[in-house]
Amino acid sequence: MKRLLIPAIMAVCVLRASSLTPDTGAHSDSTGTASATHYRLYTAGGPVLAFDVQADVIWCALESSVIAIPLNGEKKTAYPALGTMPAQSIEAIAADRQGRIWFGGPQGIAMKNGPKFTDFTTKSGLSGNRVNAIAAADDGSVWVGTDSGACVFIGETWKQFTVKDGLVSDRIQAIAVDDKGRVWFGTDKGISVFNGATWTSYTTQNGMSDNDDTRALAYDRNKGVLWAAVGDKDVNTFDGQKWNIYMDTQAGIRTIMVDSQSRIWFGFGTGKGILKFNGDDWLPDPTPFGVPISQTYQMRCDEKGNLWFATDQGVIHLVNPYPF
Repeated sequence: MKRLLIPAIMAVCVLRASSLTPDTGAHSDSTGTASATHYRLYTAGGPVLAFDVQADVIWCALESSVIAIPLNGEKKTAYPALGTMPAQSIEAIAADRQGRIWFGGPQGIAMKNGPKFTDFTTKSGLSGNRVNAIAAADDGSVWVGTDSGACVFIGETWKQFTVKDGLVSDRIQAIAVDDKGRVWFGTDKGISVFNGATWTSYTTQNGMSDNDDTRALAYDRNKGVLWAAVGDKDVNTFDGQKWNIYMDTQAGIRTIMVDSQSRIWFGFGTGKGILKFNGDDWLPDPTPFGVPISQTYQMRCDEKGNLWFATDQGVIHLVNPYPF
């Protein structure tokens, strides 16, 4: 089902905070008058292109290094290298159930376990050295998407998957894991899903947009719906039975997040900030912001329902954003 959508005009988003601590680059918690939402900004010294939170540390990828920011306000730590792998142009970061943190970029994977780094390339089991996406599953497995196929780390070994196994394309651009443990792969030629035994693929031939180049994925576990940024401007959703297509939402979607209330957030890497879909309306972020956000590179909803945004200004943490 195709739906023509002309969303509300995007405004540059800004986050209001009561004060700035120059030494730490963190805003003190503040409360929005309308929504009673608490937020904090953690600056990293540049745009945060990828991130994840491990225990009490935010791991941030800048263009030329990785920065570890303690949530307690202690001194940041810069990593110009991750073991033997340079910490440059990192595309993906993920914390797994074992407490390890994974970093993926153009030269493979680095895994930090305690103080030790272990690096992986095609020589040690990766399907390709250019890593575009990482997803840590509930069962402890870690899934990686590359330009040369997908692979999964289980125990201490890698297993590879390519078009020969059932992927619609070897160029993996996004990964999402659903509540049933199925792994969804967004590629330049459609979407493939693996249930642990068999593969199913979706393209323009069976319900997706005319341009099925998939840039970002997110899964709504409350409703059992997959969300995908497809082509230049479209958003596709799949409920397990049929595809819905929202045409011409907004160009440049880089990341999608589903919050605990099944609201869908879209982040843009093209100077357009954030767009939110509440099930009925597509709206710019309604929060009266005080820190300009022109680019949003990645977003996460944690297990407590708090929201995290990696932006050109740093990482923004929204605590208990309900109602919002």
